[in-house]
Amino acid sequence: MNQIGRYRLLQVLGRGGMGTVYMAEDPQGTRVAVKVINPEFSQHEQFRMRFRREAEAAQRVRRFSTAAVLDADLAGDQLYVVTEYVPGPNLEEAVRQSGPLKGSNLDALAVSVATALTAIHGAGVVHRDLKPSNVLLSPIGPRVIDFGIARALDMLGGVTGTGELIGTPRYMAPEVLRGEPVSPACDVFSWGCLMTYAATGRAPFGGEALPAIVYQVLNTEPDLSGVEPGLRELVQAALVKDPQRRPTAQQLLDHLVGRQSQQTAQVNWQQSHTTPYTQSQAGKSGRKGMLIGAAAAIAVLAGGAVTAWALLTSSAPPNLPRVYGDDFTNASGDWRGTYNADSDNSYGYTNDGAYGLDAAQYSEEEFAQAPIPFLVGEPTATPMPTDSPTARVPDSVVVGVDATVKSVVGNGEYGLWCRGDGDGTYYEFAVSTAGEARIRKVVNQAGSNLESPVKVEGFKPREKNRLEASCEQAGGSVRLTLWINGKEVQRVEDSAGLAPGHVGMVSRVQKGSESVLKVVYDNFELRGSTAK
Repeated sequence: MNQIGRYRLLQVLGRGGMGTVYMAEDPQGTRVAVKVINPEFSQHEQFRMRFRREAEAAQRVRRFSTAAVLDADLAGDQLYVVTEYVPGPNLEEAVRQSGPLKGSNLDALAVSVATALTAIHGAGVVHRDLKPSNVLLSPIGPRVIDFGIARALDMLGGVTGTGELIGTPRYMAPEVLRGEPVSPACDVFSWGCLMTYAATGRAPFGGEALPAIVYQVLNTEPDLSGVEPGLRELVQAALVKDPQRRPTAQQLLDHLVGRQSQQTAQVNWQQSHTTPYTQSQAGKSGRKGMLIGAAAAIAVLAGGAVTAWALLTSSAPPNLPRVYGDDFTNASGDWRGTYNADSDNSYGYTNDGAYGLDAAQYSEEEFAQAPIPFLVGEPTATPMPTDSPTARVPDSVVVGVDATVKSVVGNGEYGLWCRGDGDGTYYEFAVSTAGEARIRKVVNQAGSNLESPVKVEGFKPREKNRLEASCEQAGGSVRLTLWINGKEVQRVEDSAGLAPGHVGMVSRVQKGSESVLKVVYDNFELRGSTAK
């Protein structure tokens, strides 16, 4: 094969479980890297659907310490992704040839990979296969490659057609090895493994055969001997078995550069330490930060407790831990219904991997409740001593979804809701097809705006819009914020706050009208944290 699409293939750079990587040239003569997916995957429609989503998301990743995704064929018989070509050895080759990294070289690697993960996670992508061979040491600094695409294999159980496991067990998080859902926290664990390899020349978990490696990752503590003291504490935090207790990529970066996060004042991973890392461990290090930041976190005290985060200014949604998500590619999931595009009163999974929710005459208001794995309200029965405890829904949450109006007759509105009690009480965050946004409080099916609706400049309902809403516990009040495409459009505070509860989506038209609104939702996500 000498050509694929408009790219002339020059030489093979490497082969792996998912495909072959070529050095290539575009029509202008610019060198690029082309990853051609193995043909065995093209026959799986669910894989192709997930591959398309992941490749599109990867193209949104900002070009910070990554090899940017430039192009992709997402529909042809031969799937491929085109990225920037990065000259230089990968980290595995460099350590094998020259030994472990030390001093500022190690610092630069830690910051660069944390920066890359922050950008990757910020685009809604999980790398899934971060390891030394996926970090290239270019002349201008480390670059992370191959992000996100391996996640498409989750639809096939995470293995190739020949039974090969996708991912490298020495660098995979315990929850991934157990077959649990992938989240950004698994990349943080891989970062800890990668930094241990860079600092010592070996992975933090031993073993030769696959069963021995898996056992070590699942059951033993990492061997961090040889990791420089200034980095060891942060690596140790990244390698905690419980994903909820790990720092986020942004928090890794903030600590590495000597800056506290502006988005969180108290985070889950600190709560496992007798003395929070930010207050004690960082001060013990001889390293004051490889770069000096000027920002400081602010803790908001309410009722003797620290809230889950402090919103300082008009900004992006808080970077809370991801606790639930669904991209609707698995139509046998726990959301209700199967969508019928030919009906004006339908809801459920669509045949192209999304969730449709119509509103029309006689069903002017339609709700979809997310099947989140949390207890809402008080238990209805006394649990048995042998029962596993069910976590309560977090006090503070951010709900997000991509929403596209497929068709509208007349007018309508659509959006998100939170703190629902299942009986007509909830907060609602909606935007109309005319581009007006509002936050409502509904109690026993009677609702009113908490503030006057606001006009969203440049809003285009027929395009995909990212809606995100936060319900933040602040003492006895609840702070409510709506973002559209990353821009804050309204924020209010309710002093008579509703209790934490269910979350979901809503579509609505005016009662008694002949309006019809058909909305397709995708990439639903719930992030949350509970104050301690």
